[in-house]
Amino acid sequence: MIATYTIRQIQTGWQFLDKSEYATFREGHGVIIKHPVFCWLIEGGGRKILVDTGMSDTAHSEKYHHDGLQEPGQAIHEQLARVGIDCAEIDTILFTHLHWDHCYNLEKFPQARLYVSEKEYRFAMDPNPMYWNSYESPRAGLNAPFRCRKFNLVNGEEEIVEGIRMVPTPGHSPGHMAVSVSTAAGLYFLIGDLCLLRENLSPDKKRGWPITLPARFLNCVELWDSIIDVQHRADHILMTHDPAQIGHVSAQLGEDMYP
Repeated sequence: MIATYTIRQIQTGWQFLDKSEYATFREGHGVIIKHPVFCWLIEGGGRKILVDTGMSDTAHSEKYHHDGLQEPGQAIHEQLARVGIDCAEIDTILFTHLHWDHCYNLEKFPQARLYVSEKEYRFAMDPNPMYWNSYESPRAGLNAPFRCRKFNLVNGEEEIVEGIRMVPTPGHSPGHMAVSVSTAAGLYFLIGDLCLLRENLSPDKKRGWPITLPARFLNCVELWDSIIDVQHRADHILMTHDPAQIGHVSAQLGEDMYP
C-alpha cells in the first residue's frame, strides 16, 4: 500500500520583486510584489522530508541579492524547533533547484540525504557569470551552502520514496525539478520557481496564450512546456513565491498543512 503524506507549508521570509522582472513577462513594470519564500515539510510513512530549505537572513539578502526580509524566527530550523521537530529528524531534503533562496541554512541538516538534478548541480558548481550571484559562486565572493555537501544526483523522473517523485521541470534554471506527493486529497506538485504567481497558470488574454508566462527564466520554451506538463499531471499545485497561498492557510507552521 502506497503511503499517503501530509504537506506543511513553511514561510522562511519575503522578497520584494518587480512584477515584470520576475512574475509576469513584460507586464507590471514598477509594481512591487511582496513574495513569500516557502519550503515544505512532508510527513508520512515514518519519514520527515523537506523540499528546499528557504532563504537567508535579511542582511545577506539585501547585500548580495535584492530587497528581502526574514523576520525573527522565520528561518527553517527555528520554525521546526517551534513545533518540536529537531533538524536531525529530517532524513531527506529534495531541492527544486539551487538558487540561494532555496538552500539556505543547509548546514543545520548535516545528516540529511540530499537530492537534486544532476544537470542543476553541475551548473550550480560552475555557473555562467550571469548566475554567479544566484548560485552564490566563489567568483562572486560568496560560498553557497551546498558547496561542501554530497548530493544524490537525479537524472530524469525518479521516485525517491514510495509516493514521492522528482520530476524534471526545466526552464527557470537548467535542472529545475518539481516534487510530486501523493496525499489523501490527490497528487500535489511542489513546483518551486516554475511559476511565481497563480496568475501564471491562467490564460494571457492580451496575447491569446494559454498561460501567462513568468518573467524569470533561463529558457522560455522549456519553461512553457514544463508549465503545461505540470498542469496536465497535478491535482494541486504549490509554488515557492505565490502570495495567494498565504490567503488559503495560516502562515504558521503546524496550521499550514495540506491534507
